[in-house]
Amino acid sequence: MTAMNPDKDIIIDILKNLRLFRDLNYNAIKELTFLFSERVFQSGETIFEENDAGNSLLVIISGEVRITQRANVSGEETLIVLKKGDFFGEMALLEDLPRSATAIANSDTLILEIGSEKFLHFLHKDPVSGVKILIPLARILSARLREADSKIKAFVNLSQWI
Repeated sequence: MTAMNPDKDIIIDILKNLRLFRDLNYNAIKELTFLFSERVFQSGETIFEENDAGNSLLVIISGEVRITQRANVSGEETLIVLKKGDFFGEMALLEDLPRSATAIANSDTLILEIGSEKFLHFLHKDPVSGVKILIPLARILSARLREADSKIKAFVNLSQWI
């Protein structure tokens, strides 16, 4: 195994430790590994742009990804830097809308990607596993929404003093 070509056992290990897939049994995770495709990005390479069509979830196997949004004043605002085991693009699994941010490889990065069509097929084929994925996904999205709300409140409070 090279750093950019993990075997299926390593992928299974990474997926089973993600909050999103933690409650799945071994066979469900093993089946999921065959639905993901590997993508390699060089440091500084754009993975996707804000407003691109979104249709996949991405999991970081190695490296780092910087999530940014366009900003009027600074040009680009970094929202978060994600590392091995983090995932992003999950909103694209649930809605057919453009990407809300840009993702850029912060270092040489290996990513696993699953398209929404394959993901939804898996959920329909195995509804028990689907529920075990969708509940944590809803909780993760809720937590991210609460964090965004908190930042908006802080910004509004700060702007009252400017």
